[in-house]
Amino acid sequence: MEWTGKWITGPAQVDDDEKVPPYLFRKKIEIKREKEIARATLYASALGVYTFRINGNRVGDRYFAPGYTEYFYRVQYQEYPVTEMLKEMSGSQTGDREAGAGTTEGNAGETDGTCAISLTAELTGGWYAGRVGLAVRGNQYGPKRALLAQLLIEYADGTKEIIGTDTSWQVTTDGPRRKACFFDGEIYDARQADPNAATYTPARLYEGELPEQVVPDVGVPVKVHEKVKPKRIWKNAAGETLVDFGRNMAGILEIGPIDGKAGQRIVIRHGELVQNDELYTGNLRTAKQTLDYACRDGIQTYRPEFTYMGFQYVAVTGMEVTEENLAAWDIYSDMEQIGDFSCSDERLNQFQKNIQTSLKANFVDIPTDCPQRDERCGWTGDIALFAPTAAFNMDIAGFMNKWLGDLALVQEAVGVVPSIVPSNGFIRDRKSNFWAKIYDKDDAVWGDAAVLVTWAVFQSNGDVSLLDRQYDSMKAWVEYERTMAEKGALGNRYKKYIWNRGFHLGDWLAPGENVAQWMVKAKWTSTAYFANSARILSQTAEILGKEEDAKAYEDLYQKIREAFIHCFVGKDGHITNGFQSVYVLALQFGLLEKEQEKLALEDLVADIRSRDNHLATGFVGTDKLPFALSDHGRADVAYDLLMQETCPSWLYPVLCGATSTWERWDALKPDGTINNADDGTVDMVSFNHYAYGAVGNWLYTRVGGLQMTEPGYRKFRLAPIPGGGLTWAKVSHICPYGKIESRWEIRDGKLVMDFTVPENTSADVCLPDGTRGTYEPGSYSVECAYEGK
Repeated sequence: MEWTGKWITGPAQVDDDEKVPPYLFRKKIEIKREKEIARATLYASALGVYTFRINGNRVGDRYFAPGYTEYFYRVQYQEYPVTEMLKEMSGSQTGDREAGAGTTEGNAGETDGTCAISLTAELTGGWYAGRVGLAVRGNQYGPKRALLAQLLIEYADGTKEIIGTDTSWQVTTDGPRRKACFFDGEIYDARQADPNAATYTPARLYEGELPEQVVPDVGVPVKVHEKVKPKRIWKNAAGETLVDFGRNMAGILEIGPIDGKAGQRIVIRHGELVQNDELYTGNLRTAKQTLDYACRDGIQTYRPEFTYMGFQYVAVTGMEVTEENLAAWDIYSDMEQIGDFSCSDERLNQFQKNIQTSLKANFVDIPTDCPQRDERCGWTGDIALFAPTAAFNMDIAGFMNKWLGDLALVQEAVGVVPSIVPSNGFIRDRKSNFWAKIYDKDDAVWGDAAVLVTWAVFQSNGDVSLLDRQYDSMKAWVEYERTMAEKGALGNRYKKYIWNRGFHLGDWLAPGENVAQWMVKAKWTSTAYFANSARILSQTAEILGKEEDAKAYEDLYQKIREAFIHCFVGKDGHITNGFQSVYVLALQFGLLEKEQEKLALEDLVADIRSRDNHLATGFVGTDKLPFALSDHGRADVAYDLLMQETCPSWLYPVLCGATSTWERWDALKPDGTINNADDGTVDMVSFNHYAYGAVGNWLYTRVGGLQMTEPGYRKFRLAPIPGGGLTWAKVSHICPYGKIESRWEIRDGKLVMDFTVPENTSADVCLPDGTRGTYEPGSYSVECAYEGK
């Protein structure tokens, strides 16, 4: 892309979103009416978040452009086809006067033989200069917002015209949007829809540091999706109107249509809970999540454009709320849903819905931890564990392509895969708070995202080019793990493969323990994931034809395995000082000999039984816990955990009314009150966190029985494991070759399974009685005797 446009900005020395309202840029141009437009394209990018309008009409339907990337190194630009918009423009058009549109000033006019066109852009700090991430402050990437754009008009006669951003554009901060922030919301004054012309001044050329590259879109756009109407509206004693939208979500509200009076002020606060008949916002920490809207006279609507909230409930003052004048919209990256699961137990069906809700709510341009509090970061560990479940439910390939690219850039810059990507600016800021100071510290499992996320996406679609692009990143991470393990080993044959140094979150959020206890388990969990990543890297190298690497990293895996046994397994064959997560990882990563596996399984089951069939795993073991049981002959125990109703369990939140997956097992007490656990975390109680939903992968592959055996499902296996009192289960997935569907049902002493094999694939079917068969494309029904429960 050849840019003739220049980066432009406004007059402020520092664009602090708390003090400097969004910039409105404008440029008026004239198009000769006798020249036929063949094609018109708008190209735009920003340091911040922008929207564009032509004669007041919004260009495109994406939100939060240009997207969140590692801005020190790259920023995306967007390409918008606007041919029809320009062709349809006439001097009589007025554009959309809907509040939220920014401004209607400067609409088209007509003079002799020409059509006047008004280009306007609104620019906020967004992820670049706004208050975001663990820094909890603005301007982490730079002190100034900036805009880059150009309109290319190609005429039928072969000539063309380019209108780019430069100092001929004008800028003001006198627009209706007085503040816009991801954490805090928007302040909007509809009375200022047409800024005073006298407030415009010439735009200035941006003189600050620029990203190394301006690149075409590599991800997928964020868009609004499902519309959600209020499920309940009531007033509390404080005079606020409380509205329940029926489920947790990441999204935005739409006010209107309402007949407003000039100066009428509507304030809407967002939250996930109502406690004591008041909106609970304690878990938002410093995030305000508030819309503050001042009406103009007349019928109007308003929908924010530069923020989104995590919420189920809102508290409203300043308007009479009805089901017709207030609605919510889900907002997430534009991914296709490709997978689903259902069964005879409605509790599990709700859990599956919760998994999908939290997936969507936390896939807003990057994979975040939560959509509500003052954090919303791309935590690498969360997505490392959740990626297989995400890839089954949604087509995440394009979404992850962008994020993994940024991961590699950050990794190259700091020498390690950090805990959050993008960096929140911590690449340059190492002093502002605790997270800044440890940003370049290692963290097993979180750093393993370089390997695990890449592998999960490849497994889902078979795209070898992704492995090729990310291979250097994967290899660099495993080599970093090797280096850290060797530090302090003093040449010891075994200890140089045990990762027991550095900073690790360990068995994060294991129930009943605190931060120190989670972190002390790291030598087991870190070493296990070191081994797992080495083996996946070996398999990746083999696929890419890197034979020497394939052999070298398989050899590394075997040496780590040998060291794991030597250092962590006693002479009696039991894992010393074992705990649920280490049993699980040792079993699932193949780190034990056969007899040791039997003992680890016995110890795992005994620990579960001693807790009255409750799990005790944190982030790093929970997703693999039921696999470790069912894949080693104890599906009965896996089902006991799955069907457990008391905390900690997957169904406890469902029975508490959860409509999304929680960050903590015990986020709510049985009486429905918030649980701020005394474990070293402060107000860390998100009710929309996907990590513990990673167990969905077990529902799809073991309960439903759909298992990929060749990347992209070119070959797959159908091997359901009934249990838990389920009488039927259904699983479906759209793979690159078509839709796979399978449904099994127990009736009259038989298990009957109906399934469809898409074109260009084949399925190996294994029924509970051991009956096997291979099936080519088509639809089938098979059965076997079954007397289980």
